[in-house]
Amino acid sequence: MPYPISDLHLHCSLKGYAADGHPDFAGQTIWDHFEERKAELQKLNGPLRKAIENTAKFSQAHLDACVEAGLMAPFLAIYPVERQLFDCDPQKPFKAFFNLLLGGKQPAYLGSAVSGFPLDRVERIIAAFENGSDTGVNYYEEFLKERSWLLRQRDTRSKKYRQHRFEIASDHAEFRNLISGGNTISGILTVEGAHSFGHYLRNTTFKKEFEDLADDERKILESSMLRNIAEVKTEEFTPFFVTFCHHFNNHLAGHARSFSDKSPLFLGFNKPGMRHLFNQTAGMNRGFTSLGRQALELMLDRTKGRRILVDCKHMSLQSRREFYAVIREKREKGDPIPIIHSHTAINGWWTLDMAEKAVETAELDRDQYFSRWPINLTNEDILETYDSDGLIGVILHESRMPGEAFKEKARQLKKKADNARPGSDREARFRQELKELYLQLLWSNIFHIVKVVKEGRPGSKPADAWGMIALGSDYDGLVDPFDTFPEVAGFQDLKQEMAGYLESGKPVFFSQNGEAVELPPAETRELLFGQTPAEVLDRILFGNTERFLGKYFTEEYLG
Repeated sequence: MPYPISDLHLHCSLKGYAADGHPDFAGQTIWDHFEERKAELQKLNGPLRKAIENTAKFSQAHLDACVEAGLMAPFLAIYPVERQLFDCDPQKPFKAFFNLLLGGKQPAYLGSAVSGFPLDRVERIIAAFENGSDTGVNYYEEFLKERSWLLRQRDTRSKKYRQHRFEIASDHAEFRNLISGGNTISGILTVEGAHSFGHYLRNTTFKKEFEDLADDERKILESSMLRNIAEVKTEEFTPFFVTFCHHFNNHLAGHARSFSDKSPLFLGFNKPGMRHLFNQTAGMNRGFTSLGRQALELMLDRTKGRRILVDCKHMSLQSRREFYAVIREKREKGDPIPIIHSHTAINGWWTLDMAEKAVETAELDRDQYFSRWPINLTNEDILETYDSDGLIGVILHESRMPGEAFKEKARQLKKKADNARPGSDREARFRQELKELYLQLLWSNIFHIVKVVKEGRPGSKPADAWGMIALGSDYDGLVDPFDTFPEVAGFQDLKQEMAGYLESGKPVFFSQNGEAVELPPAETRELLFGQTPAEVLDRILFGNTERFLGKYFTEEYLG
């Protein structure tokens, strides 16, 4: 059995649940690989097909792949897909361009190709808001359906690995018991997006600010949100944590911009980014609403059912400020609550205030090694998480972690490898250089976290951050994965390659207020705190998560 691996944020159930009962997928379960929707891809016009070419459209985290990776502890993110991901809302200056491209059934083909959902199911979602229809959505019903499907998968078996089974742990003791035999994948339930608990009366509800909701919209949203959170807190499989925000307005807390800006092409022309196709404006960059405050307190309450921890990924800078203040206050009153960032990267800004001055455009990341977008972690975020005994899951996402200088170097290496004679030494050399480039980026994010904590908490004994770092790939979350490690099946290789890279003494960087600086080799060795690369990797890929579960995934702590 390979050394076990955990992943704080995966969507193992997303494609399987969407395909449940559909004749195209008869007999397929959470164990099975799902191919990309080739028919829908071929029906997309050229520009739209090009726009999504790097998004992973096949399943990356089905359970057979988890077996091959030794990924025995996947954190299973239930995600009722947000309506706005199918409701294209072209933005200036590319509004006319997108309106031209999105004629006929192109929105449905696009939604099916990206998500992997059957076309007819995407068409039913779109029908709820096209041609002037203003039908809302009860996300809690969708949450219950996906959770029910996921629980039923415990009765399925792999067609390839018959000795393996799948279970869901309700606490740490059960988790340890399940994985002890080496042939059981022990999932842990989480949720991406607190919208999952709300009934949004109309489609136009999402386009308004919370203060502008009509009385009936607000009443139904408030009553459903609080009632449904209270309900899941009393059930057997209460989510361990909830990613409070996601891509769009949920009327609870402000989200950060997550979709890309336009990118420069040749001769000074520009191409549109996903932000010009999907409108994230409503609610973006705000703090908590009054309803969001109530929902937060209810989740964290231990006297009204089981506590649900909160994941800060996708929160705006202002929402993070307000959340950290709540956590500090509770800690001072004797109620420690760990801060979680389940799938993220660093941006290098020293403070939240500095990051707030950064405008999320392609220009911000031009000539940069790290992406400096505010959705990523500032040093202040890192220190708040350390002080809370929290956990940071490092994402494997090409659109989120690197800046444009890194991306350009990766593109050039990939082009050279593709142009080399297949099987030649030249091709192998370029492929290895490309792999090492991504390994360098991953280690640089990790060492930045360790350096920030060591220097940010001065004292007689330097603070050691190696216990707060984990893996949070976001695979099967409609992401652009690292070219060299595109699915979970390669995680054991990733571990070996990471160890080899660090042992070889190759360079590692950190971000000095947004600018990449190479770490001196002596400092890199010092930041290991006497551990070997293999030892810190064992902690990152499993040990830290197991420790965290042992402390917080218990009846004694959650109540």
